[in-house]
Amino acid sequence: MTTDTTSVPYWDPYDDDLRRSPYDAWRVLRDDAPLYRNDRYDFFALSRFDDVLGASLDTEAFSSARGITLDTIGRTPELASMIELDPPHHDVLRKVVARWFTPRSVAQLETRIRELSAGYLDPLAAAGGGDIVAAFTARLPVMIISSLLGFPEEDHDSLREWSDSQLHRADGEEGRSEAALADSRALHAYYLDAIAQRRKSPRDDMVSDLLVADMEDVGGQTRGLTDIEALAMILLINVAGNETVARLLGSAALVLSDWPDQRRRLIDDLSLCGNAVEELLRFEAPSPVQGRYVSRPIDLYGITVPEGSKMLLLTGAAGRDERHYPDAHRFDVTRTFDRHLSLGYGAHYCLGAALARLEGRLGIEEMLTRLPEWHVDPDQVEYVKTNTVRGPASCPITF
Repeated sequence: MTTDTTSVPYWDPYDDDLRRSPYDAWRVLRDDAPLYRNDRYDFFALSRFDDVLGASLDTEAFSSARGITLDTIGRTPELASMIELDPPHHDVLRKVVARWFTPRSVAQLETRIRELSAGYLDPLAAAGGGDIVAAFTARLPVMIISSLLGFPEEDHDSLREWSDSQLHRADGEEGRSEAALADSRALHAYYLDAIAQRRKSPRDDMVSDLLVADMEDVGGQTRGLTDIEALAMILLINVAGNETVARLLGSAALVLSDWPDQRRRLIDDLSLCGNAVEELLRFEAPSPVQGRYVSRPIDLYGITVPEGSKMLLLTGAAGRDERHYPDAHRFDVTRTFDRHLSLGYGAHYCLGAALARLEGRLGIEEMLTRLPEWHVDPDQVEYVKTNTVRGPASCPITF
């Protein structure tokens, strides 16, 4: 049973009700427990904008190198991707892949993104509705990122399903199930086989490019990626590229149904769609929880957080902080604001931000152009069950 969140500071990242609707709970945390302590799962949490921003910038005190999800914080990752490293090690790996994700590079994908969107949305429109997540929002990002990596289209559904499974956390349970662990092994095996193939016969794709790229490591040695480093990089790119954009676009379908006046403004002026993506990221952050390991004692709100503590940075709560955003609970596609934290900040700013923004903008434009004004019954929406990303797993629409 979920604790009453109208007045008691309480948040449980494994509670399905709170994962579905966390904003009342997060408001109480911001107001009454800006440094929140959960004894059951042994973690602290920050929820105000300024606190989350400050911790995001302080990679020495709030480390990513000892796990970034609640069920892994405190352990050195066996397969550390760059998101699970602190500078300077993080920076070395980021440079290897960064050129693939510059605004100029991803802009070349616009025609392909529009073609795919049309191919997914037109049958949905002809059918008079359906699950827009299954038909469109979960399919577009896996097609784009897996194609960039060089994986054939017939494998994309399996890659998405394995990726989804890795992040699944059952209601009230910490850690991955045996089925999720098996899917994780399948995903690793697939990627390792792809790496072995590219070592023997390079292709014109990102995986091949990663394997021949030189980097200067922190010791000053110039070398290429090991197979394990390449595996970690591919896992991060594929999972992050799939999950966050799928949830962003799924949330767009739901939010634009909930706010028809804002949808009408976009229909009347599609040039607002870029700003609408930023507002959507603030309003419904697809990655609302970031885990950190506290590497030294930190004094916050009169409390000393001990070294070794688990700290969660609630970027989703920070996006609704009234201290930073006037009328924070209103979705406004014309909102003017300086920044949000939904794509990270500082060293761990999202590598794929330009691609996520492009897919988000074009996906919304194509939805508005190709679909009649749709309706979503919130009671029919199912949310993903994870302690990291948030958004619809299923979102039926009708016209």
